[in-house]
Amino acid sequence: MKAWDIFYQNISQNGFVIHGDKIILSVSGGMDSMCMLHLFWRLAKKMDIVLLAVNFNHNLRKESVKEAKTVKDLSAEFGIDCLLEEIDVKEYSKKHSLSVETAGRNLRYLILERIAKKYKCNKIATAHNANDNAETVLMRFLRGSGNFAGIPQKRKISRNLVVIRPLLPVKRKLIEEYVRNHKLPFCTDKSNFSDVYTRNKIRLSLMPIFEKINPMAVEHIFALSCIQYRENAYLEEISAKFLKKCAKKQKNRILFDLKTFLRYNETIRFRILKNLLPQKKYNSHINLIMRKILLSDTSVYRLSAGWIFKIKLDKACFIRN
Repeated sequence: MKAWDIFYQNISQNGFVIHGDKIILSVSGGMDSMCMLHLFWRLAKKMDIVLLAVNFNHNLRKESVKEAKTVKDLSAEFGIDCLLEEIDVKEYSKKHSLSVETAGRNLRYLILERIAKKYKCNKIATAHNANDNAETVLMRFLRGSGNFAGIPQKRKISRNLVVIRPLLPVKRKLIEEYVRNHKLPFCTDKSNFSDVYTRNKIRLSLMPIFEKINPMAVEHIFALSCIQYRENAYLEEISAKFLKKCAKKQKNRILFDLKTFLRYNETIRFRILKNLLPQKKYNSHINLIMRKILLSDTSVYRLSAGWIFKIKLDKACFIRN
């Protein structure tokens, strides 16, 4: 199947886009997002939808000005309104003690939500593809997170706003082919070829090996992440119900009954702890707390500078310092 066929099938089968939608397209100017811009332009000929393109200049690279112009020009050619936003990622990352990558993502979504509210848009579309998903799954695998759900195709971020990723089942090779065939302009971010970032190391070094072993590696990882996503959703629903029965959240502490907690399946207990942890929701912390509970270890465990964990009789408690 071609990029358009997968994109249109994904949207139709999953109801990601319906008549009357007002959709923000987050367009960086790279190959993936320019492909998405063209796909949605074609979709708008079939459906009654309104599109608004948004480009972000992170003030990190000189090329950003050229990228913004490329996005604006193609949007104008398609008759799509386009907003150019400038954000100070370095300042935001310093202020909030975040990596530049995380700061950029957080800022983009903050501004996208603001734009959605102003222009009464109900959906935000991003151009993540099947390779991005495979890289995310492998990153989590290497970090030992235990979560192979990958990038969600749909995520609700507020009452009236949903993020959709309709290109997620589409491989990067198909996107490259689509862009070539339609002679779409795009810009190349040179930082994508730097081996400083873990994601780039996986993209440039690991993924070619995986695809050499099995040319269907990206598709199989996507299928795995879909299975995990469905199972996660089911287990989270059950865990949330059980959490209400055994735990009580207060302003400066989280108290839970161990007798009730220990009656649950190990998987449910793990998820309950992950949801209860006020900070640092890492597997290592969850496993350590679980051991303390099973061994009735009453010593105080410092979870972070702001929180401690302790056990007293048949109760366990997270307490804010």
